[in-house]
Amino acid sequence: MVFFLLTGIVSGANGCTKKSKKDSDAELLASILSQGTAIDSACQRFISSEANCVAVPDSSSAVCSGLISRLKGEILPQELNTDAVAILYFDCFTKINLTYNIAKACNRNSFNSNSDYRKVQRTGSSQAELSFRESFNKCGSLENEVPPADSGLSETNTILRTDPF
Repeated sequence: MVFFLLTGIVSGANGCTKKSKKDSDAELLASILSQGTAIDSACQRFISSEANCVAVPDSSSAVCSGLISRLKGEILPQELNTDAVAILYFDCFTKINLTYNIAKACNRNSFNSNSDYRKVQRTGSSQAELSFRESFNKCGSLENEVPPADSGLSETNTILRTDPF
């Protein structure tokens, strides 16, 4: 019996290794993102995808309620502006932000704010911005574009009236 007790203590002690700051930060971020509703988490992922390139990013807790309302307000037909549909839009926009970030080779100091980031995405003339606008229009079914097949948006039979951001 003592043998099993000692074996359990030694095994348990091996599981208590010191984690690096990077691992701890990643766990904290995952924990924060996992809290709240699914729509809040989708918005937080979207804001985080922009934050990769922004010196002073928006706080998702401060801006998500407004972004969620604006996005849902642009979904047509309005009777389909549910959380589930809005999540699909946020996820689609998050993917194109990440693609844009790679094409732009941006970092945390590339833009001063999320507002600057979005402005350049929509008005810049580089290949990264042209590609972004084409992908953005597809996600939102803007300008008669068709959403990406893997986004799940085609099945919703919705479109966005205008750019909600």
